[in-house]
Amino acid sequence: MGRRAKKAPVQTKKRQVLMKRFKCPFCANDNAVECKMEHKKGTGNLTCRICDASFQMPIHHLHEPVDVFSEWLDACESAERGEPGEEG
Repeated sequence: MGRRAKKAPVQTKKRQVLMKRFKCPFCANDNAVECKMEHKKGTGNLTCRICDASFQMPIHHLHEPVDVFSEWLDACESAERGEPGEEG
């Protein structure tokens, strides 16, 4: 009689952690911009702790803090170029 074969342990992949604090585009301080995601209200808020710059945008369940930050950077660039668009 032989032994029962053992199953190999299942390898789980670590999920990549996305940032929640960012570099402010106005005062250029690292980790100064904090993102608060309010899914019940459907808004994402960014606020700089140093210069009090802020941005708000509507979000849904798939948005991450980095998405809100990239939208803020896009809005800053379009305002700098003088293009009409949403400004927060």
